[in-house]
Amino acid sequence: MEMTQVNSAKARATSPRTSDSEWIRTLQRTVDKWFSGSGRDFPWRRPTDSFHVLVAEVLLRRTQAERVTGPYLELIDRFPESSDMAEADVSSLREWFRPLGLVGRADLLVDAAKALTDLHGGEVPNSLGEVEELPGIGRYSARALLCMVHGWSVPMVDESSGRLLRRLLGLSNTGPAYADRKLLDRAEALVPQGNSRAFNLGLLDIAAAYCFVRSPDCVNCPLLSLCPWGHLATEDADARATHA
Repeated sequence: MEMTQVNSAKARATSPRTSDSEWIRTLQRTVDKWFSGSGRDFPWRRPTDSFHVLVAEVLLRRTQAERVTGPYLELIDRFPESSDMAEADVSSLREWFRPLGLVGRADLLVDAAKALTDLHGGEVPNSLGEVEELPGIGRYSARALLCMVHGWSVPMVDESSGRLLRRLLGLSNTGPAYADRKLLDRAEALVPQGNSRAFNLGLLDIAAAYCFVRSPDCVNCPLLSLCPWGHLATEDADARATHA
């Protein structure tokens, strides 16, 4: 059995319960403190325009954030309102996306902009059902929009933050994180009321900085003291170094 599998089994045996209020408060404080000093600064995290946040979410689907920063800024400059994007020439927009390898995003953005403009007055609706009906918006993106735009206290669980949460909570990898009902239920219990945005973004950024699929940087992770998986990983590393 590989070391990561051993770690996962041991971590499940020592994992914190989401009913442990002190552990949850410590996690929330730690994430908030780290994010306030070390969180990444992307342009879509600053705007108050809900359409701009939607543009970012469509661009970010299965794509690294650093890769879409330039295209995002150019798009919101060319199409500052959903009504502008709704009238865009899709063929031209596809060609603009082609060098980026993201041709399909053109149709998704135009269709989503038309839905916003025609059905919601150009703004992201404050309803999970209505957001999930927008073209190009899946389970993760819908919750991300509700958190970022409307301040909903819902978890934003993608594959990277899902990996971090599974390790923190001692949960098995049972498929895509966004569709893991047990993971989502446990994650929802962790999100603080009134500060969900910073908490969710903090988890995403900590995952990106430390919680890699292979060779995670557990030693430097700000959540090491709260993470049974991280404790076991560092113990394994120490044991291998001792017997090397």
